[in-house]
Amino acid sequence: MVTLTNKVVIITGASSGIGRACALEFARKGAAVVLAARRIEKLAALHEEISSFNKKCLHIQTDVTMEDQVVNLFERARERFGKIDILVNNAGRGLKSEITHISLDEWTSVLWTNLTSVFICSREALKKMIPQKSGHIITIGSIAGLYGTPNYAAYCAAKHGVTGFQRSLKWENRKHGIRVSTVFPGRVDTEFFDVYPQKPSRSQMLSAKDLASYIVCIAERRPLKRHALRLLNIGKRIGNLMGFIQYQN
Repeated sequence: MVTLTNKVVIITGASSGIGRACALEFARKGAAVVLAARRIEKLAALHEEISSFNKKCLHIQTDVTMEDQVVNLFERARERFGKIDILVNNAGRGLKSEITHISLDEWTSVLWTNLTSVFICSREALKKMIPQKSGHIITIGSIAGLYGTPNYAAYCAAKHGVTGFQRSLKWENRKHGIRVSTVFPGRVDTEFFDVYPQKPSRSQMLSAKDLASYIVCIAERRPLKRHALRLLNIGKRIGNLMGFIQYQN
């Protein structure tokens, strides 16, 4: 087991949903958390909440599709805490649309937010992790990165790209002592579904806290607890016809 006390964790998309839940879970474990997202008001509120029990927190307004902002995020994190131990690539967006109705701007936005941002953030993390010969990059993929489904062509394309990128990332960086993990969730009860005319039943979705607990287990290298969490959520996963799988070196 790896203790998370004083580990430095950068979390993208931290203002809500899975990212917010992860920030709280890592902070409760004693990690220094760096919160990144576009919505500065939500980041500031989360920072204040975390500071009530963990003073090692930093929030930085960041659009992960903008290279200069990502570079700034990692530089400021290292300036504040001296290292970067874990990156949680969580930022993303969905799009439900028939292919003939997808504009080029929508297509580009989905790919940049879900795929290109993972590349940019992982690259900047590696620049800090390779010299210290340690680190862990955890990326929130999707079951859509393993299968195709109607009306999600852009999202599936982006998440399939994430799957391929993560596999290359894993094998390329084993020699540097860097771990790479990918989580493939099914439906998670977050803002992702707020725009849906008919939102899926909560009884068929994982909660953001469910997934955050699972991600923390991956960071702690606690396989028994990770498997226990999977079993606890088996009802939701069967109802959803989905689940989560994790690849790890």
